[in-house]
Amino acid sequence: MNNRTFITVAGYIILLRLLDLGLTFFYTPALQYEWNPVVTVFGYSWLGMLVTQIILISFIIYVMSFYFYKKPLLDIPHDLSFKEYIYFYFHNKKRSSKKKWLDYNRRSLERVLAYNGFILMTLSISVSYLAIINNILVIRQVRAYSNFIYKYSNIFFPILLIILAISSFYLFFYMEYKTYKDKLIQVPIER
Repeated sequence: MNNRTFITVAGYIILLRLLDLGLTFFYTPALQYEWNPVVTVFGYSWLGMLVTQIILISFIIYVMSFYFYKKPLLDIPHDLSFKEYIYFYFHNKKRSSKKKWLDYNRRSLERVLAYNGFILMTLSISVSYLAIINNILVIRQVRAYSNFIYKYSNIFFPILLIILAISSFYLFFYMEYKTYKDKLIQVPIER
């Protein structure tokens, strides 16, 4: 991946957060109806919320950089299944009969950061979309949506976040495994 893609995605994340904050300000200028845990739990004002958003988005973009600038895996065996590939990705070796936790070294730490960068990137974009859609529906006073959220928000949003996180995990390794398989299929062209 290149600089242009990284900058585009980082800008997109910032734009989505600004749009969400703008809609939030339009709906609840004093933050009395805000659901964000930073506001509801800690009682932050706009200044606290903005500082928290800047720190959070900066962290996400920093970790996301490990995904966009990750080093390729080297010395990968040619016979890995999807599940074995996930293990190899973190441990840099095939699974042995002994259960072993992740041995941290610089290479495995960079892989963990790349993985988390992808997860945080996809979750940030997804949560921003959800927040924007939520704000628009609340501002437009869509009664069916308001009733649904009033009854089920405590369970709906956590379940949705869990589904998004699991989907991001699967998507990351699906893309990585597909790249691994595509490299195995490539045959040099003789001239």
